[in-house]
Amino acid sequence: MQSMKPVILVIDDEEAIRLFLEATLEDRGFEVLTAGTGQMALEMAVERVPDLVLLDLMLPDMTGLQVLENLKERYPHLPVVMITAYSQTDSAVQAMKLDAFDYVSKPIQLDHLLAVVTKGLDETAEARARFSHETQADLFGGADDVVPSHSPAMLKIYDVVRKIAGGSATTVLIEGESGVGKDVLANLIHRTSPRQSFPFLEINCAALPELLLESELFGHEKGAFTDAVTQKMGLLELANSGTLFLDEIGEMAMPVQVKLLRVLERMTFRRVGGIADINVDVRIVAATNRNLAAQVRAGLFREDLYYRLNVVQLHVPPLRSRQDDILPLAEYFLSFYNKKFSKGFRGIGESARRVFEEYAWPGNIRELRNLMERTVLLEEGPVLEREHLNLTAEDHSSLELPALLEDLLVNPLPRDGVALEDLVHEFESVMVRKAYEAADGNQTRAARLLGLNRDKFRYRLKQYGIKESQ
Repeated sequence: MQSMKPVILVIDDEEAIRLFLEATLEDRGFEVLTAGTGQMALEMAVERVPDLVLLDLMLPDMTGLQVLENLKERYPHLPVVMITAYSQTDSAVQAMKLDAFDYVSKPIQLDHLLAVVTKGLDETAEARARFSHETQADLFGGADDVVPSHSPAMLKIYDVVRKIAGGSATTVLIEGESGVGKDVLANLIHRTSPRQSFPFLEINCAALPELLLESELFGHEKGAFTDAVTQKMGLLELANSGTLFLDEIGEMAMPVQVKLLRVLERMTFRRVGGIADINVDVRIVAATNRNLAAQVRAGLFREDLYYRLNVVQLHVPPLRSRQDDILPLAEYFLSFYNKKFSKGFRGIGESARRVFEEYAWPGNIRELRNLMERTVLLEEGPVLEREHLNLTAEDHSSLELPALLEDLLVNPLPRDGVALEDLVHEFESVMVRKAYEAADGNQTRAARLLGLNRDKFRYRLKQYGIKESQ
């Protein structure tokens, strides 16, 4: 597999320095993201985890040390190189104590900077390889539904899963867009816990109306309601000693939330229509593609339940911010469906690889899996190329999106709801592309049209796979 370009995030409030480092590093084959403030840099790092960071000590909104501490808390193995003035030696020493990788002084000596960057990237690659081959192998236990990751954000998640493996009663909340693999992660949590020999049961809270969801979770007594002709055990009883995965927990109705809170607090509940308490020992893993904290503020989700669920929080990043994982996942699905459909594909060609890398994947891993299943089933190969894919790098800027948004604004929500974050990303990609075209490829003017600075606009160009004008 052809390796992806290392991603370097440059954080400096001086635009001249950002542009200089960007041009210099891009000429040497790196992909460069730039940010002029600490807050912008932290937002970028969540959306696209870099391989190395160049961080100025002096920023307009926070100190470089604060940014360093935040980055190292999220991504312990991420090398952060501090950029300092000669008068900031004491701060540089403090940064090293906070686990900065190294520091370079202004005025920047290019040869020294490149040597530090190269060393930092080499150590990052070695650390990831060690985790990928050792820790992930132990964690997955030979599972065939989890593909080892090279993404720093996913490595951090797997590290947390490994740490909580022994805490089999700990409640876990998994957040992330639709299609990122929250269900696979929930299953992994179960398989690495002492509960692994007991049931793993799951239910989609958005798929059932309130009464039916309550009956599925808690069971019911005979005669509890019109169709309750026999007694029924709920998933909480059936999952006793095991794990219950509540997918799309943000869609759960308030009355059911109240009952679930009691389970988490006391590990007891009553069947619908019942009068006797039932004791259970079950681990709850919940998942949502919504921002539960925002739903709490809006009065749509119980605050007490949110904090009971949010003992350990895992945020699964979207596939577009896990560039290192796209091709390995595509190759995994190619191999899987090759065997399933008895096809003769031998690999993925360069033209198809470019499409995989440039596309924004609004449907995340689920979209990639469905694409590979359809393609392997309908095409013959032997090498998967661009022409086999019913997909282009432009697909994520759907021409039907404005009409869809207008329909959502004037009509009630569909019964099965909408994936809000997917819509937001698609809308943003359309607006970025429109602004870029309206400005005839001038990034400064395009950014002004959207009320952004140039760094934020350039970041979005790269995020949505929009090629910059030469």
